[in-house]
Amino acid sequence: MGGMLRADDRNVRGLNGNLPPLSAYRDAHLKGNLLELSGGIEYNFFDFHDRLDKVHFTPYVFIGVTGFYANTEVESNTLLDPELDKKGSTLSLAVPVAVGFKYALSRHWNLGLEVGARKTFTDNLDHIDGKSRGQTDRIGNPNDQDWYFYNGLSVSYTFYKIHCPDKRDDKAKKK
Repeated sequence: MGGMLRADDRNVRGLNGNLPPLSAYRDAHLKGNLLELSGGIEYNFFDFHDRLDKVHFTPYVFIGVTGFYANTEVESNTLLDPELDKKGSTLSLAVPVAVGFKYALSRHWNLGLEVGARKTFTDNLDHIDGKSRGQTDRIGNPNDQDWYFYNGLSVSYTFYKIHCPDKRDDKAKKK
């Protein structure tokens, strides 16, 4: 999967609907690109590939392991901390969790709509880790890792299907 990363402190809203003080102080925005390769387990709630059945869609959940490469740039609109303006790349792992809907276009081809979150094992997507020296110590949290969120439309191909035994076949064998 490939995509764009975007974040902006001006889009953050606190409990009262106003911009929180940390976001207002930092006033930073991030832009960049991301490539990821994932593998995992997907559970489909319906047998949506059965061409004899009338249901050709299914909701699903997904969990797995992801390797990703991100190239990001952070810029701050404030003159208080010029150390925030950074460019760089990150290669790391993440745990993806997603939910979605899939529609079987044919026996093998699917169209999907998915939303998900990726819990990374790095605190370097935004180059603000709280461990650097200088003023950025006050604006980063050294006790948590970065996350990124995904939504998208996909076209996928099913290579094979694991057939579950039909309950009617078990009853016929017992007679």
